[in-house]
Amino acid sequence: MAPKQSLTRKQSLIRRSLALLGTALLATAWLVGTSTPASAAAPRALQIVSATTDGDLCPTADRCAILAAPQEFEVLVRVVDRNGQPATVSRDTTVVLEKLSGEGSLDPDGSQVTILKGGSEAKFENLTYSQSANPVLRVRVTSGVQLNSDEITVPIAITAVRGNADRGTPFDLDDPNCGAGNGVPTSTEPTCGHLITKGADGAVVMSVGSCDGLGPNGTNPCRTVGEFTALVVTVSADIKHPQGEHSTMILSCDKVLCGGTGVPKLPVFFTLENTGPLNRVAAPACSKKGVLDEGVKACVDYVSSMRSDSDLYLHVLFNLDARVHG
Repeated sequence: MAPKQSLTRKQSLIRRSLALLGTALLATAWLVGTSTPASAAAPRALQIVSATTDGDLCPTADRCAILAAPQEFEVLVRVVDRNGQPATVSRDTTVVLEKLSGEGSLDPDGSQVTILKGGSEAKFENLTYSQSANPVLRVRVTSGVQLNSDEITVPIAITAVRGNADRGTPFDLDDPNCGAGNGVPTSTEPTCGHLITKGADGAVVMSVGSCDGLGPNGTNPCRTVGEFTALVVTVSADIKHPQGEHSTMILSCDKVLCGGTGVPKLPVFFTLENTGPLNRVAAPACSKKGVLDEGVKACVDYVSSMRSDSDLYLHVLFNLDARVHG
């Protein structure tokens, strides 16, 4: 059976992220921005509100997959008080954006914007990044009101694709640039994801990127075999399910990383945090084929999982926002 035929017959997915042992990561960060009046309290710190692709790839998500150069993106920064509420500055305040760590280069690195007297926000625009990576960017004050700095890890993807879904209507999405397309991995892009869901509403974005720097102390937490390292599959979407239903992410792992016979019980790790180091909380095996038990956030359906042309297709079921890696 061809991988596409088997993939499109099966299940559904969610909203923050999921992945498998050294194979992938599903990182979903949909933090939708809201407009909040500025506080009269004393300003205390800068806050990076969002890092967003400039254009229609992610029109409403504050944090979403950002393509590598030449795709442009923008960073919105806000002044907040000690309670994290928006606050205004008493004089013009200059803020600089710079790369702290990560492979590749930010262009421009060290660009400046000014938050005008009485204002609360400013935006860095027309930014690009040289390659797929997970750099840490920082904003800090160079003149004006002294404020604490802020940092953010920004996912720079290799590729990304968007689709539009209606809740309650079957929807599936593949990254078309992952190897042969249709969720089929290759040795050069050894990790892919395939999403099928009836719970998504609005824009759904899937990207493929690097695991570098996502582990503790800037390490790579994903599977490496020889010269081959797994990639990160990120899905950003608004997915909600009625009681008893779930979504499925089919994670594809090329034979160079997951070779062998049969379906090995590779663990899947997930976290409910949108950003920061990836925690290693393993999802249990599903109790039955196609069943996510009540109270279980995510499980790996090893029964539905399969091999095709020696590549591994692992089925992960879940019903809430999650972020996972292997």
